[in-house]
Amino acid sequence: MKKIGASLRLEFPVFAHNVRRCADGVERPLCYLDSAVSTHKPQKVIDKIVEFMSRDYGSVHRGAYQLSVRASDQYEAARARVARFIGSGVRAEQVVFTRGTTESLNLLAHGLTETRLTADKRIVIPAIEHHANFVPWQQAALKADCEIAYIPMCGTSGSDLRLDLNAAAKLITPNTSIVSLAHVGNVLGQINPVQDIAALAKRVGALVILDCAQSMTCFSENPFDWGVDAIAFSGHKLYGPTGIGVLVLRPELLTELPPLLTGGGMISNVTLEESTWTTGTAKLEAGTPPITEAVGLAAALDWLDDVGRSRIHEHASSLASKFAEKLEKIPGIQLFYPGTGNETIVSFRHAALHAHDLATILDGSNVAMRAGHHCAWPLVRQLGVDALVRASFAAYSDEDDIEQAIEAIKEATYLLK
Repeated sequence: MKKIGASLRLEFPVFAHNVRRCADGVERPLCYLDSAVSTHKPQKVIDKIVEFMSRDYGSVHRGAYQLSVRASDQYEAARARVARFIGSGVRAEQVVFTRGTTESLNLLAHGLTETRLTADKRIVIPAIEHHANFVPWQQAALKADCEIAYIPMCGTSGSDLRLDLNAAAKLITPNTSIVSLAHVGNVLGQINPVQDIAALAKRVGALVILDCAQSMTCFSENPFDWGVDAIAFSGHKLYGPTGIGVLVLRPELLTELPPLLTGGGMISNVTLEESTWTTGTAKLEAGTPPITEAVGLAAALDWLDDVGRSRIHEHASSLASKFAEKLEKIPGIQLFYPGTGNETIVSFRHAALHAHDLATILDGSNVAMRAGHHCAWPLVRQLGVDALVRASFAAYSDEDDIEQAIEAIKEATYLLK
């Protein structure tokens, strides 16, 4: 079994290429604490992408020649690999490739506006969602002229940084058609009570959609076992390439959904008067799909399973806890961290330094953290701030990252004196 942390970092060439001599003359390694936005890629994934593009690349499902056949075989093998990664009972025929989680959720919102939403229906989502799982449903409600209701948090600090289940039970009414939420929050790192909310939704016959963009690297449970009807996630957060997302649907929902995009590859017949669509996943994959990216994603899933998602979660959440403990001892720091010990993300602000300024100062010590509203403006406003700095931990993170980041934050605080 692979080692984790510092030893695993040797498999990621980005770290060898980004050692920097900082302004104080000290040479420092890259302290990358922004894996919640995107993970770096192991050499195994990079090699697979280069190999495929060098030897086997061809347009899929469109040629009888060998390159096309080989590319098609690998593309469909990637689809089957994703199904196995999700869990028992999921079939390749349920897996749709998209450009990312955002496109997957837009595809759902667009289609369900046509098939499920009328003026008397309701959509329910948490108020703290990433914009990718917020704006599409907001727009769907506007188009259908239906209600949209928002599940609030219990509070704005500490252990209250969690969804209010009592409020959810009141909001998920008999006219609720869709409930959509994230498995893991991208700002607070909270693990949402998906099973409880799915049970509330199923009592009224609502569809349950799960944004798994932040959870697939750490959690191996099959969400379909919880009553979820569709899940969405992105390859680039799974140590894989950008430009590929996954939408997995229950078979009946796949049959129901109309396409978001039309064109080549998704038609059954075209005449001058009308066009008809094909069936299955091809119906939702118009145009040339992300072929190379799918092959790279399959390699990333192999790598991820080799390391072990539960091991990554244990490792990353332990580092996050240690970082939060050290962080709260620094004067002027305000934490936005549930503190259950299961989070892999720590968000915070400095009372005297804007988040963007602090992130810029940290970069001077080769510490990479994201600052801003994190594509979650309603949440940030609810917390009463205009921006946060976020540290997120991954398989290649280690305790040296914590020390380097903490020292850089202390130095930024010292500069204010």
